[in-house]
Amino acid sequence: MDSEESEDETERARRKIRKAKRACRSELSVSKGDWTRRSYATSNVLSLAGVVDTLPRVDARTTSWETFVACFESRRRPCIITHAMDDWPAFRGERAWTLEALRQRFAGVRLKVGSDDDGFAVRLRTEHFVAYASDPQGALVDDSPLYVFDGSLEREGSRALLADYTVPSLFPEDLFSTVGEDRRPPYRWAVFGPARSGSSLHIDPLATSAWNALIRGVKRWVLIAPGVPRASCRPRIPGVTDGEAVTWFTNILPRVQSADWPHARAVEAIQRPGEIMFVPNGWWHAVLNIEHTTAVTQNFVSSSNFDAAWRHTRKARPKLAVKWKAALRESRPDLAARADAIDAENQPCLSESAPSSSSSSSESEETANDAGRKRIKKGSSS
Repeated sequence: MDSEESEDETERARRKIRKAKRACRSELSVSKGDWTRRSYATSNVLSLAGVVDTLPRVDARTTSWETFVACFESRRRPCIITHAMDDWPAFRGERAWTLEALRQRFAGVRLKVGSDDDGFAVRLRTEHFVAYASDPQGALVDDSPLYVFDGSLEREGSRALLADYTVPSLFPEDLFSTVGEDRRPPYRWAVFGPARSGSSLHIDPLATSAWNALIRGVKRWVLIAPGVPRASCRPRIPGVTDGEAVTWFTNILPRVQSADWPHARAVEAIQRPGEIMFVPNGWWHAVLNIEHTTAVTQNFVSSSNFDAAWRHTRKARPKLAVKWKAALRESRPDLAARADAIDAENQPCLSESAPSSSSSSSESEETANDAGRKRIKKGSSS
């Protein structure tokens, strides 16, 4: 490709990127410089000075599933798991998820970088996103850059990504899988994010837990325990919207960290390549990419968080709940019976109940957990 053709391709990519920006953030003017007006690219928002990582590390090579469930999952304790992705093609080797490798393998594939005002996906070709990620007029200077958060990994173009990783051995249960891929809620995403992109503070839907595997780059996490009111950790500040990660970290996190914060202290962590973050259901969490990152994440329901997930699904997705219970009667009759008991009690949806402070769970939860472990050990799928 000669220099003139290269210039034409660069300008073509920038046109596509400007169009995607307008679609994703219609309130910001590209031509008037709204994407860089806060000058976050020259601020210290990416500094990790003073960040104290207090999350425990769990070595997947020496930790059994039963131990992990007892110490972390059933107690709703977040942690970072190490050595669970050492053999992933996405992590090392010729299929590793570097920007250049992704550009070469998936040129022409359209990846989701956001949603428009009507909720429709906004997509960019992989090569255009990679160009944007390293563009001195693009992601390198944008306050909150576009980033890939693509959950349509079954699409023909991006399906090959699924062969590059496997679900970590500490997360063998995936109870929504019983209703089938077509019916289940969205649950897995490829995430490619430039520095200053990320996710503002939120709780994952339907009381699902999540794991997030970092392949390249560095992420900063803030986690706030269940039970903290939304108004406290996402307060209304005149002139400030916290819809973007960098905005929340800049304007609201200092309040959360202040001495007069009336709730349990937020937990902070710095995630590095090869580490997997475990976020139990109900925990608030925000993520800021400190440098360009590639990652994969999945949400799931296990025996440990089934009760909460059932209550949420029954309320928010009643038709799905009917099909889910029917599927559970075939594969997990113990949990179907538990769902029947919850329905009979007519308990309300408990979206922000506090995590257990005890290492033991209730008798009914322990029975469900034990039944699930036995089934998986016997090789049955869930």
